[in-house]
Amino acid sequence: MIYWCLSVTPIFISLALLYENTSISTSSFVLFIIFVLLVWIGFQRYFEISEDEDMLFSRGLVPGYAGKTVISTISKIQVSKRAIIIFSDKSPKGKIFYMRKWPKKYFVDSLVKNDYFKGELELIGKTDHYFNTYQDDKKK
Repeated sequence: MIYWCLSVTPIFISLALLYENTSISTSSFVLFIIFVLLVWIGFQRYFEISEDEDMLFSRGLVPGYAGKTVISTISKIQVSKRAIIIFSDKSPKGKIFYMRKWPKKYFVDSLVKNDYFKGELELIGKTDHYFNTYQDDKKK
């Protein structure tokens, strides 16, 4: 949350400077470029499940999100409408990853099917209507 607040701040400052001056200043362009760069960095993250090793790689440019997790140490995965929380020996309180619906669906599906995964999957929140489509796909 703090990262996104910091990434949105330059755009508001540049718009305020733009409003102050009728001509577009160089600092407005610089702040806008910083905003675009920080948003781009925030979206550069993905997961990679190793098929031959017991590893889950979370790649990203934001500090704290990138890292390795041993799949067999994952004790529980909680799936909500907007995020997944991965509990492991490395992070016993859980690590939150915000994901959209369809990438999350396929990520959780491939992680649960992995031979090294021994944890449990828990749906949290009001997810009945959210996962109906997913369950219908599984029946086919």
